[in-house]
Amino acid sequence: MDARLLEKLNGFLSLQKKLRDATDPQQIGRILCTDSQSLLAFDACLFFSGSQLQLAAASNVSTVDPTSSEAQRWRGKIRRHFAEAREQPPLQIPLDTANDASSEPTSGDGGRTLALLPLTKNNGDVLGCLALLRARPLTPQEQEIFREIGATLCHALLAQRGQKQGHWKKWFGRRPLIVAAAIAAFCVIPVRQSVLAPATLAAIEPRIVSARTDGVIRTIHIPANAAVRSGDPLFTLEDAEVLAEVDRVQQEISLYSERLRMTRQYNFQQASAGHKLAEAETDLSIRTLELAFQQAQLDKTRVRAPATGVAIYTDRAEWIGRRVRAGEKVMEVVQPDARQIQIDLPTRDAIQLPQNARVMFYAESDPLAPIEGRLHYHSLLTSEGEKLPASYRLLAHIQQDRPQIQLNTRGHARVYGARVPLIFYLLRRPLASARRWVGI
Repeated sequence: MDARLLEKLNGFLSLQKKLRDATDPQQIGRILCTDSQSLLAFDACLFFSGSQLQLAAASNVSTVDPTSSEAQRWRGKIRRHFAEAREQPPLQIPLDTANDASSEPTSGDGGRTLALLPLTKNNGDVLGCLALLRARPLTPQEQEIFREIGATLCHALLAQRGQKQGHWKKWFGRRPLIVAAAIAAFCVIPVRQSVLAPATLAAIEPRIVSARTDGVIRTIHIPANAAVRSGDPLFTLEDAEVLAEVDRVQQEISLYSERLRMTRQYNFQQASAGHKLAEAETDLSIRTLELAFQQAQLDKTRVRAPATGVAIYTDRAEWIGRRVRAGEKVMEVVQPDARQIQIDLPTRDAIQLPQNARVMFYAESDPLAPIEGRLHYHSLLTSEGEKLPASYRLLAHIQQDRPQIQLNTRGHARVYGARVPLIFYLLRRPLASARRWVGI
């Protein structure tokens, strides 16, 4: 075998070994531009990387600055002739004709040849371009060696980037369809519909304690939130007028009792006085009935506990001296352990709720300790408060109570409805607002 040919073969194998040991594309370019000089005689070798053809390496140079004026000049020449070089690689251009009319000729370029070899993959994607600057054109044998060097460089770059890059690039080429399909699939994901509404931890069937007659509260016998037994006195209304009436009627009863006694004695002396005896008995009966009525009125001023439990009211100072009407609520007697979640669901947030819908109550005083419950009552009538919009009243049984949360604690409850597509869950409120504005 020819010694010169064997030397070139050994040089080519050594070049391939160095390329396999390279760790990044910049190192691959530096190795190729420097070590390929033993295979091809050239003045300079330049490697332009990527589809944008940025200068990445040059022969006998450790680092290059792609933003320098010299690098931009050579990049402009490569880009002007890159399309033509792809049709007939490698393309050899005399530098006398490589300069455009828009660029001034550079001293030292005349009489030399610029050989361009585009680096592409099988699917046509551009990996870069390899450029040789030499004094004379490439011979056919040198052109073949140049192609082999380019193929080796492409193989090294693909091995460095990974063979799956082209596969993923095909997918990214269909990105609009993939994104549209992903959005459509994401929008139809079923999610559980829920709504958040103001709620209160209320008592179950509280016993209302109200005034039995019109009057002014004189005394409250128990402190707020005190335990009471059935029949214990709770509060007393002002009873001075009633006591005065009772005293007056009692005096009249004493008077008419004496009158009845005297009439009976007189009836024994004169038989014609019988009608006076009937009148005296009638007057005494009327006064007796009136006394029973006044005593009943006096009993109404003394209100007692209707059941055993805890008496709840606002403040003693707020009620003492306050005039109340018959039937006006003053306090409640509740069972501390009999509690439920009372929810005021605004009509604008109303959703379709299944039976025994799940409810989570979050107290304002302890939001990290939610109370779980199940819905058991849904009012079909709406009510309006001073600061609340029209809302439905919902009641839920407690399944997992938190004893540390006190009765009548306010908070918010999340009520879970049926599963709906995610797009409906996200656009329900905007669509409702748009419908009100459009008027449909």
